[in-house]
Amino acid sequence: MTWLADLRTSALLGTGRRAAPLPPADLDFRPPDGLSREESLLDQAALADVVTRAARRPRSVDTADLPDPAPADDAPEARGEAARLLDLLLTQPPVGVELRSQLVTDWLQLAGASGLRVPHRSIPVLLALADTHRGVAEHLHPAIGARGRWLQSLTRPMDSGPPPETTTDWAELRTADATVELERLRRSDPASAREQLATHWETLSARERAAYLSVFGTNLEPADEDLLERALDDKAKSVRDVAAALLDGLPTSARAQRMATRLKPLVRVKGLLRKQFEIDLPPDPDPAALRDGIAPAPRAGEPDRLGRLDTIIRGAPLDVWETVAGRSPAATLALLDGEPRVIDTIVAAAVLRADAKWARALLDVRTDARLLSCLAPAEREQALLRHIRGGTAQPMALVPLLRDVPRPWGLTLADEVLELVAAKNGGPLAALVADFLPMALPLDSADHCRRLLQDSDDDAPRRRVFRDVVQYQSFQQSLTEAFR
Repeated sequence: MTWLADLRTSALLGTGRRAAPLPPADLDFRPPDGLSREESLLDQAALADVVTRAARRPRSVDTADLPDPAPADDAPEARGEAARLLDLLLTQPPVGVELRSQLVTDWLQLAGASGLRVPHRSIPVLLALADTHRGVAEHLHPAIGARGRWLQSLTRPMDSGPPPETTTDWAELRTADATVELERLRRSDPASAREQLATHWETLSARERAAYLSVFGTNLEPADEDLLERALDDKAKSVRDVAAALLDGLPTSARAQRMATRLKPLVRVKGLLRKQFEIDLPPDPDPAALRDGIAPAPRAGEPDRLGRLDTIIRGAPLDVWETVAGRSPAATLALLDGEPRVIDTIVAAAVLRADAKWARALLDVRTDARLLSCLAPAEREQALLRHIRGGTAQPMALVPLLRDVPRPWGLTLADEVLELVAAKNGGPLAALVADFLPMALPLDSADHCRRLLQDSDDDAPRRRVFRDVVQYQSFQQSLTEAFR
């Protein structure tokens, strides 16, 4: 047995049963006198490690497989307090995981705006963090500099080239790839995407026609109407359904006018002292209505006449309701009190068309986050303030609305939300807004949060969210000052 094998045996059996062997004479090494059996084993284990490493021969490396050396960085390195704060966030973060990720993102944005780069020693840890936090990954450039991009290319190959040009031969692409390519083109050049699909329409399968047509929800425009009307005559129901759903988003289309013609006879305002809408259910559809996507009669059972009404309402212009009522959207909705399904369908239509006028009115009767996206940022805050101050919505229903408001919030909205959280029953609300409230509040809210933290009770979620706000804003202020 060799010395190394004997040494492993002693370690396995224990020095009480087998003493560690003496090192080979040719090593010209003797352990110190007076060592116990255990100390002798550990001493020789350390020696064996050194000998094994020193005797290892380097493997031959094909230089052709080596990457190019890292390029030099032209941008100056962040130093002083800015570098110290980044090290603190990466190695000993004083805040929770989500706040840490946001603060690192803030650091990268400030560095990029200041023309500074991440210190080289911090790049490996930063890239590791970016692997698990998308927000950090999206803001790495330009702050990681040339060497950061070099290291990233070695460990995470990037597609740094421009997107490939859209092929004109659709037969060369699989359905999934062609859909992605068409969507990319739809974003940059809607007319070209429409022309390509129209050119190849007859050569595509029903599944392909439905998949490609669904892409037109991106940048939907009136010029798409001819192609969508063509699709309404398709043999495949899947294609017709996609076309009808897209035409719901075009209130000036011919189909929308046909739906308006069907809706008007079904709705009327009745009542003397208390006026309300009276709404009839639609009759069985004729061939033209079937073409427009209204459901046919089932083979067995009763027809879904309410579903047919939904289809007509969703496809008709919303001004039909104003015309019949002779009133504004808000006053028209008041006449629909007691018709929640109709209002829900109107909400869907307003969102699909990004109709700001109707969204404003609907937000007075529905706390639907989708409606906020129809409004300008300043209007979103005002709509939420009306809900909060008027008590028209439960605090829990405000959470999805608050999450979508552009950040940072205005001071008035921030103060109102903080008071809701600080209220006696605000603990559950605090838990629901904890993941975004620190980033949403303006810096001017810091003192308010400190006071609320000092005065808060033992409710854990409430204290935690106030503490997170104070920590986040304090650190963010330190970042801002460090980059001045």
